[in-house]
Amino acid sequence: MRTRERVALAHGYRCARCGRVWVSSRDQIDHIVPLEQGGSNDESNLQPLCTDPCHKLKTAEEQKARFEGY
Repeated sequence: MRTRERVALAHGYRCARCGRVWVSSRDQIDHIVPLEQGGSNDESNLQPLCTDPCHKLKTAEEQKARFEGY
């Protein structure tokens, strides 16, 4: 079983933020702590997120935090 499938299965094939059904062909596996901030590719640092709105919102939040220097 591939990593993204294991991560999705561990979360019941649901978005970790909103609970929407996660679909492999549409949605994302996200790093909880981004690699650039010291996160890893370990499955404990991965979560399924629906592409819209959850992954888009998380990406925007991370970009805003980088811009503000956090």
